[in-house]
Amino acid sequence: MSRIYDALKNAQERRSKNGLGAGDTLGVMEMPERRSGPRYELDILLTVYGRAANELPFYEQAKKVRGYADGGLFLLVVPVLKGQDLLLINDRASKREQICRVVNVTERDAQTREVEVVFPSPNREFWGLPDIP
Repeated sequence: MSRIYDALKNAQERRSKNGLGAGDTLGVMEMPERRSGPRYELDILLTVYGRAANELPFYEQAKKVRGYADGGLFLLVVPVLKGQDLLLINDRASKREQICRVVNVTERDAQTREVEVVFPSPNREFWGLPDIP
């Protein structure tokens, strides 16, 4: 768990160096639609690691995963915030890891949230599908 904690801490420190506080978001206009290709429905085990509002670490197996080169979309039960950094681990593709940023959270029902994330740079290999355009 310390490797995950370290990765999240490093992402938080990078945000601080860029002048962003822990609760700051980049705003709607500053994060234009980056998706350049189609989304693919994926049948993978995706583990999501992060920190809850009370700073306690969490992890959850995401459900109904869609991926694209610049990020992805999945369902979570644990609440996350727009602008929050998460660590994703693709358990199907040799435990590949990817830091990402939450860009949109939509409440699906009382317990489920649809979470959209973007990667700092395109990473097609993370999803284990090198043919994603």
